[in-house]
Amino acid sequence: MEYLLIGISSHLAFWLLRSRVGVLYRLGTESAGLVDGMLAPGDDDEKLEALEVQTGRVLAVFLLFIFWVTVAVCVMVLLPWAHGWVRSEPLDGGAFFSWQGIVALSIGGTLGVFFPQGKPQVGSYSPMNQWLHRVALDNPNLHRWLHHREVRKWRKRGGLPASKFVLVTGLARAGTTSLMQRLLETGAFSSLQYGNMPFVLAPGTWRRVFNPKAGELKERSHGDGILVGATSAEALEEPFFRMATQSGYIGENALVPHGVDASLHGAYLDYQGLVREDGKVYLAKNNNALLRYPSLRKHNRDFAVVLMFRQPLAHAASLLAMHRRYTKMQQEDPFVWIYMDWLAHHEFGLGHRPFHFVEADRTSTAPQPEMDSIDYWLDRWLDYYEYALTVDAHGVLFVAHEAWSSQPRAVLSKVMELTGMTGNLPEMQAHQRTRESEQRASPQRMAAAEALYGRLMERALHLD
Repeated sequence: MEYLLIGISSHLAFWLLRSRVGVLYRLGTESAGLVDGMLAPGDDDEKLEALEVQTGRVLAVFLLFIFWVTVAVCVMVLLPWAHGWVRSEPLDGGAFFSWQGIVALSIGGTLGVFFPQGKPQVGSYSPMNQWLHRVALDNPNLHRWLHHREVRKWRKRGGLPASKFVLVTGLARAGTTSLMQRLLETGAFSSLQYGNMPFVLAPGTWRRVFNPKAGELKERSHGDGILVGATSAEALEEPFFRMATQSGYIGENALVPHGVDASLHGAYLDYQGLVREDGKVYLAKNNNALLRYPSLRKHNRDFAVVLMFRQPLAHAASLLAMHRRYTKMQQEDPFVWIYMDWLAHHEFGLGHRPFHFVEADRTSTAPQPEMDSIDYWLDRWLDYYEYALTVDAHGVLFVAHEAWSSQPRAVLSKVMELTGMTGNLPEMQAHQRTRESEQRASPQRMAAAEALYGRLMERALHLD
């Protein structure tokens, strides 16, 4: 009987600790915040008050953690003892250390870790995974310190920046991910991968902890048939620009252009060096690239940009569908919203912020169509590609989504040729996916969009 009580009490104790695991996550998060505060730029005296507040938070959560550990120990020890006391048969303390007691403790504790089941997990990110992302991406000074430390080590090993790189960009849903993945398959490029998250600014440091191999592929959350895994390339470089600019280009209601000075350009090339393998060229997909392209081009004439576009009504319909999909997803799982904000991925969803490339866009008070209308997303298409045609054309290759879908191998070969790259072209099948709009767009917008689409097609790659 006494060993059964030991098993039951250990089960209750471990279940209690498991149900309070959020306190342990909070302790880790607050401790990381304290380190982040210590690493923040500025005078120590100026930081002292904030550090005192953060230290108080760490201490409060630590005491709460100790309280629950004490309660769990009391449950594990006092329940068998109390039962024996009621029956006037005090439990021998040695029973806990006998082989029978150890087995009972082990079985009860193991069951307490797994049963009863807690609330089902919401979304694809476990609590531990979410905690790791918060530690890395919610503590910019800590992440910056890890990044600068890795850059210094890279330089000591003889790392040198390379001015040649390739950016794939365009308004979301233009086919940029598909093209980037195929470019990577040629073997000529290096790119950031899903496995680099969450310590995306220090990929080498994180790789020593987590270095996944190619494994099972799953359809990404967009529901568009693109399969991804831990080693799949993804648009993950934007946290670098958020760190370098202190998110200065991310306004409350819009994303606005920002400058890249010589120092930031050099730092960007250093960052690429952390990702780039020997003999390869850095490749990135970044739908925010036009925000900084003009000033980046002033410092560098060697990089190339592949800018994708799509038939306007189909493109707007796809954006509207994604906006609805991610709005629902983020309402059900708020972490998806937080995650996308960390990546400055504001193209759609609850965190949507449109691009405002020109001053008139930022000051306009004209009534805007509802975000759930096709007209709103046609406006986004018009704003983006009207601006795209005004930037320095040097090294910018316009690629039509329709050409990429119908002649992928020819398009890929042409992109490789014009960017001066050589590699093995993967086998690809042509595919046609039409997107129908449930709503009718205003005739004026459609006329403007079709005219702009014609101008884009004049600039697009010719495959003959």
